[in-house]
Amino acid sequence: MREREPRQREWRFLQLTLFMAAWMLLAPLVGDRWLVNALLQAFLLNSVLVTLWANPEWIRARSIMIGLWLFSLACSAFALAPLPPGWQQFARSLDAASFLPLLALLAVGILRFVFRSRRLTADGIVATVAVYVLIALSFAQLYTLVIVWDPQSFDLPVTAAERSPQLLQVDLLYFSLITLATVGYGDILPLSDTARMLAAIEAIVGQFYVAVVVAVFVGMFAAQRRP
Repeated sequence: MREREPRQREWRFLQLTLFMAAWMLLAPLVGDRWLVNALLQAFLLNSVLVTLWANPEWIRARSIMIGLWLFSLACSAFALAPLPPGWQQFARSLDAASFLPLLALLAVGILRFVFRSRRLTADGIVATVAVYVLIALSFAQLYTLVIVWDPQSFDLPVTAAERSPQLLQVDLLYFSLITLATVGYGDILPLSDTARMLAAIEAIVGQFYVAVVVAVFVGMFAAQRRP
């Protein structure tokens, strides 16, 4: 039992990353908007639990993180409710904005776990991948805010007005990941000044993040090799 428990702990970030990947693959295929949001909320709850496990000393942060998740859950339910057109714009904006503080806290908590360990582990490597996706998801929420208030801010294969909210969310997450990785396929283009600047900032963050993570891992590897 003692040997089994450390192995389970070692791969908790792996299951979180696999959960992320599964949600990203299933979201475009699921037509039910409630189910897509339910899977997203399950992923967020999974992230909260794993992050709190990785930082057991975060006693005060526990109630904050759980409160932020409950707030995002309530905002998502509000956005899914049948509302007048004027309220729909406000609800979708509140839904996108409610994710941002929680995603930021999750990223900080996971990176804190990685940097505090001071040794190179498989769980630490997978944890940095999870943070990478959380950063992309955060910018996707910012892009959602932009497109809710200015539907012409992006050149999409299918216009925002003709796209369902869950598929539009998938489009913007795809664009966010491509921008973060600085691949730039060009099938989705930012048109407004705000969208362009956010994309530029995300590209800078993506390059900086990879450089810092590689430097930290090299330092950990060198420290482990020292006699």
